Amino acid sequence: MTNLEATFTDISDWQKNIYYSTGGTRSKKIVIHPFTNDEYFFKGSKINKINEETLYPTEFWSEIVSSKIGQFLGFPMLDYNVAYDKNDRQKIGCISKSMVLNSENNLTEGITYLTGYDSKYNPEKDQNKYTFQFIQNALIDFNFTDYIKNIIEIIILDSIIGNSDRHQENWGIIMYYRSSIDKINEELLNPKVKFWSKIDMKFKRFVNEFFILLHKEERQISKTNLKLHSNTTLHKFAPIYDSGCCLGREHTDEKVLKMINDQQMIQAYIRKGESEIHWEGYLKKRKHFELIQLLIENYPTETKKLIVRVEKKYKSDSIKEIIDNIDINVPTDLINFKLSETRKKLMFKLVTLRIEKLIQYL
Repeated sequence: MTNLEATFTDISDWQKNIYYSTGGTRSKKIVIHPFTNDEYFFKGSKINKINEETLYPTEFWSEIVSSKIGQFLGFPMLDYNVAYDKNDRQKIGCISKSMVLNSENNLTEGITYLTGYDSKYNPEKDQNKYTFQFIQNALIDFNFTDYIKNIIEIIILDSIIGNSDRHQENWGIIMYYRSSIDKINEELLNPKVKFWSKIDMKFKRFVNEFFILLHKEERQISKTNLKLHSNTTLHKFAPIYDSGCCLGREHTDEKVLKMINDQQMIQAYIRKGESEIHWEGYLKKRKHFELIQLLIENYPTETKKLIVRVEKKYKSDSIKEIIDNIDINVPTDLINFKLSETRKKLMFKLVTLRIEKLIQYL
């Protein structure tokens, strides 16, 4: 399955975009492809904000492996690959093409809709309020009811990889301003379009031009304007991104070696895995598979449909091949950055055991 092997790109000489900054605890930067001028995100592994020490050196590999396994199982994943920058402190990390074109489209992160729905919501203080039901109500309020199934899909993916950091900035909706304007302009040329319909189209075109202006100036969009999104702008739920907090990336090599030789330790690790997305009525986070059980009880049709898709696509030999070959394109002179065989074994055991546990819920 060469299509699921991670490509390797040396970005040492690529232009670094100094006009943008990104948050979070991972080393990130935007780099520009020298021939196409396309924007890419280059991310290293989690760093300590105080001393800038790399905490989890293999975290970017977890991002890449999750991306490829997710694609194999039918999830709409953002594609991550390997990149090397000799000028970067970490040297190596994962790279992904920007989901949007600046000034043309925009990724509106979940936090924007949650705080727009409830202005009193504070993500740092109200962690237990970040529930599936809260997300659902916000999506309904902004006329994005169809995207509730995408949140269920994300939760299922996270249960497979053990992702514990699906916070409000790790999912979102892409707004296609330029495409909306182009479509309106095309429709306006139709002689059969009546006068008042043309007035409505021109208003929607103005709104999208306004959104482009706001985006260029990096200005916040008000709740009222957010509600115009679903009515005036083409949109879709973003591919699943930022899924690197998983697959045992926080464990040292010594701990990994112990785990692959201790079935009870691995099972305990899987049982303890928690979802960042809470469930209404519980103060504490739910374990990944507790959340799956709650989804099956409350949203059986959509949840089971997605699990059945996983069951049909799942082949343990293929999962092993993806993981074993994930670093095959890393040059021999960078061998120290490859994944160790023990860590690959742990990833394989964690993913296959989690999938098998998920399928038992059918």
